[in-house]
Amino acid sequence: MMKKFIENKTLLFSSIAILFYSIGLVGMILNPEFSALSPLNLLLALVLLVLSIPEKNNFTYLSLAFIFVASYILENVGVNSGVLFGNYKYGEALGPKLMETPILIGVNWIIVSYTSVVSANYFAEKLKLKLNQYSGAAIAALLMVITDIPIELLCSRLDFWYWQNNQIPLQNFTAWFFFGYIFCFWLIQNKLQQKNVFAIRLYFIQIVFFVLLNFFMK
Repeated sequence: MMKKFIENKTLLFSSIAILFYSIGLVGMILNPEFSALSPLNLLLALVLLVLSIPEKNNFTYLSLAFIFVASYILENVGVNSGVLFGNYKYGEALGPKLMETPILIGVNWIIVSYTSVVSANYFAEKLKLKLNQYSGAAIAALLMVITDIPIELLCSRLDFWYWQNNQIPLQNFTAWFFFGYIFCFWLIQNKLQQKNVFAIRLYFIQIVFFVLLNFFMK
């Protein structure tokens, strides 16, 4: 009975995510200003993701809250100093900003970190690889960087953020890997890498979404 419930919930969440990302895809292709609805999509994905996490407890929420707060601070320092990720500034599509940084940017870090950790664990199982917390975090951080690449190629067209001289620095990707590693290690240490089919699907939905956007918005 419980297995059937989980399967039905996973199917429901996956269908909702595919529907909303499909609407977003068509909307942004027809009009890039449709990206202004991105905060709603981020919040929906976060809610579905949290609901899909197995065996939740108060520490689960504290772990995710830590990533939200820590990533916001990193982004705030980064955008106001240019030290961490390179020189960039945020547009308006990611919603209200506090000190030049979108308040919801931490939601994106939660989604990418968690889906990458679960996906890394899934790939390791399929390939019969035994990961410890260090190698698991490294692979998950690499998956985070892979997610970021197609987003960076479209960031200015979607009014997400703008790089100085429209050049994406290598520093951005190394910083994503470094801080992603820390967040993924934190999630693994707190037992949040358990199997979660919806999280794996959401990881791929996001990759496909931005790859298709790049293809149609050349």
